[in-house]
Order: sequence, then structure tokens, then C-alpha cells
Amino acid sequence: MASRFSAREMNDFCLYLSREYGLSFPTTRYSFVGNRVETVMTDFGCNDLADIILKAKKDLKLRIELLNCLTTNETWFFRHPEHFKILREHILPEILASLRQTGDNRIRIWSAGCSIGAELFSILFTILDVLPDPQNFNIQLTGSDISNDALDKAKSAVYNGHELRLLNEKMLTKYFRKREHDSWQVLPEIQRYCSFELQNLLSSWPARSYDIIFCRNTMIYFDQSNKTKIAERFFKVLEPGGFYVTSANEMLHPGPQQEFSQIFIENEIVYRKLQQSNELKLVKFKTPTDLLRALNLLKNNGFYFQLEKIPQTHKLAPMRAIYLRKRESAKVEELFSLNSIKVTSSQLITK
Repeated sequence: MASRFSAREMNDFCLYLSREYGLSFPTTRYSFVGNRVETVMTDFGCNDLADIILKAKKDLKLRIELLNCLTTNETWFFRHPEHFKILREHILPEILASLRQTGDNRIRIWSAGCSIGAELFSILFTILDVLPDPQNFNIQLTGSDISNDALDKAKSAVYNGHELRLLNEKMLTKYFRKREHDSWQVLPEIQRYCSFELQNLLSSWPARSYDIIFCRNTMIYFDQSNKTKIAERFFKVLEPGGFYVTSANEMLHPGPQQEFSQIFIENEIVYRKLQQSNELKLVKFKTPTDLLRALNLLKNNGFYFQLEKIPQTHKLAPMRAIYLRKRESAKVEELFSLNSIKVTSSQLITK
């Protein structure tokens, strides 16, 4: 059946989706886009695709519905099981060895394009099965997606038998409680490790860093230029030695200045950020209040820091300074400035 939209209309509309949301649809998928937006047009009284663009600029609900209808969220727990075997047997042992060296107890993981949350919970179950004493770690798992509908389901943590088909009875009993009509809900004490948030990967990101980033079956929505930009941003927020896991059809192409190495494990390719020298910046503050506010800001945003005892320059001066990682120091000091935290000096030091 012929499309009700002309090729010119579809081209202009898909250029809008790419420009505003980073969603890339080749001409072979124009019929998919056209079919999906029909409901939005009916619900919001739009006459044509140009009308959707015009109204979307002013109507947040329309924008949300548009994104919900165009981003498919068919997924399940432990999708592509090889990645979770790699996480269990290769990635987590490396991360834990690094934590033992630094004395840090944080494990920070981002599932970018988390859809309904199945991937993030699959990551969490793997971690809890590996760690002998998870209560001794500060496990911080973040899932983000552009679809409000997907995130609502992720936050409810309720799944059906089809989505749970790869889980055995032991895992279901350990991490879920049975509900009616072939549905199961992740236990509240398990859900507490995870948070979910609305995020357009082309927009600004919260000031955080991660040990592991999963971004699978998400980059297919972006054109090559945006794929490259997003991958570069992923590696900027990864800790040195951190891992990036993506789908086989979303592989990265190393260049002469790449920040990562390709690792071939279990017939799969994963990426690891290159290690850097342990160059730190010692930051001193004007008052104890500035120091205390800086500590709270660093903790709330997940930045690495060390406290260092220093001589008091006068009776009301702080007795502590803070070590920051050099690569994060510019961003952190910008946060200090935005929050009116007064810094008296900063000095590069190699430890």
C-alpha cells in the first residue's frame, strides 16, 4: 500500500528527528516511521508531518508520545547471554582488582538506552552473584532511556514470563516475587541498587563517571557522525581501565588517537579505556564550610577524591585539602565555581 506521505515530507520529517533527537532513519525505514506516527497525528489533531514538527516545539506531551512510538522497546533479561558471561568472568574480576588497589568500594555502571530495565537488572543480578559480600560495596546502577513509557515499566520492575524466559527457577525465586497473570516483580531490596532517568544521549549528561557502560541496540538509531560523538563522550566519563560493552553491529573503529583498546573475549569484542598516569590535583579551600560543601558536591556527583591533611595558614583556615584526578579537575572546579565554593589554590601532583 502506498504511503500517505510524499518522499519529500518523509525526508524533511526524518531530518527533524535526526536534528532534534539524534534518531536516524534511512529511506528503507520511512514506511515504519509513517505507520508509527499515524496514532500521534490522530491523538493530537495534526494534519500532516509538518504540523507535528510545529506542534512538537510547544507541546511536551506530543514530543514524549512521538519518541515513545518511534523507539521500540522489545527486550528481555540476559539478552545476548555472552555479554553477561564476559561481565561475570572477565570484566568484574578486573574491576574488583582495581578497587582493591585503590581502596574504593564503588561500582558504578550505566545502561544507556536501558529500555524497560531488563538489561540493568540483568547486570545487577550478575554482580550480586559474583560478589561474596555485596553489602560491603557501594553499588550504583543507572539506567537511562529516551522513552518515558519504557522508563515507567523499568521503575515498576514488573515483567512477564516472555521477558523472563532465560531465567531459571532459582533466579526467579531469589530476585523476584510472583504476581498475578504470569508476571513477576523485582524485590524492593534489589530494586534499591538501581535508578532510572530520562536521557537524550545527544543532550548534556549529569557530571558522573563510571566503571562500566553498556549501550547495546541503541546506537542503531543514530547516524555515523552522532555514533562517533556519543562513543567519544562515553569514554570521557569512563574511569581509566573501565569497560564499554556494545552490540556487534555497533562496533567502534579505532583511530590513531583512540582512548580505548579492543579486547576479543568469548568470541566477542568489548572495549577498555586506556589506563592513565595517576596525576592528581591538590585543591585548597578558603573556609571549612567551603571544604564541607565541596565534599558533599563530590559525593553527590560520584567524583573520585582523597582528603589530605595540611598545615593551617591561620586559625580559621581548613585543616584538610582535597585531591582530585587531573582529568576531572576542570569539570569539578567549574562545579565549585557554579556553587560559589571558594578555592584558594590548586596544584598538580603525581603520586
